[in-house]
This record gives sequence, C-alpha cells and structure tokens, in this order.
Amino acid sequence: MTNTNQLDRLESTLFQLNELIQRYQEIAQKRFKIASIDVEILRFLDTEGDQKMKDIGDRVKVKLSNLTNLVDNLESGKLVRRVNSKTDRRSIFVNITPKGKKLITEYNSFLRELTVRMTSNMKEDDFGIMLEGLMHISKVTVGEDA
Repeated sequence: MTNTNQLDRLESTLFQLNELIQRYQEIAQKRFKIASIDVEILRFLDTEGDQKMKDIGDRVKVKLSNLTNLVDNLESGKLVRRVNSKTDRRSIFVNITPKGKKLITEYNSFLRELTVRMTSNMKEDDFGIMLEGLMHISKVTVGEDA
C-alpha cells in the first residue's frame, strides 16, 4: 500500500511536470505563433487525414460554432483548407496543407528537442522506469474525469 508521504511526493511531482510541460508548450506556441487548440487540430489532421468539421470538433472537444472560427483562422493562415465532398455535397472536409504539415513537423521537432534536453541527464534505466510509470498512470486514468 502506498503511504501518504509517497502520494504527496507523487502529486507534487505531477504538478511540477505539468507546469514544465505547459512552459515548453508556451515557448513553442510563441515561437511558432500558434495556439494550443490549433496545434491539436493540425496534429489530428496530420495523423488522421481529411476530416469533417463534426469529427474535428468531437476530437478536440470544441463546439461547431467555435470550431468554425478556428478553422477560418487556420484557413486564412493557409494551414488548412476546406474541400467539398465528392460524394455528398452537404459534407465539407478539412485537410492540412503543405504549409500546415511543415509547421506541425517543425513544432513537433522543437518539442522533441526540449524533451531530449529535459531527460538528457537521466540514466537509461531511470528513463525506462519513468516511462513505464507514466504510461501506467495514463492507462489507468484514461476516461476518468478530474
């Protein structure tokens, strides 16, 4: 059984890790001049391909009315484009442009550099233990509401 002191240390460490991740994301967002929700949308389109607005909204948990403005902004930045469905004229798909792909690739590379820096002083065994622990925490908490 885990004692109170260990739980306190875990909670404190998770809060510190969350703050560090948020700081890194803020640095990346300022460098690339993009909001975190825009990054989520671009990552989704980059990994899953063309998507309907409803599916994007479901994935990033944004109402369609708000999503329309977000996609408008991404489209005006030439990061995505809307394309009419060839099979259903009522359906509009959003796809990521080459410029959007380039931005998300550079953004991900920048975050990877920061992650490598963050873990560079860890022993390989410690890194493996940390990774397994974080994966386990993620697995057991998926679907739980905070």
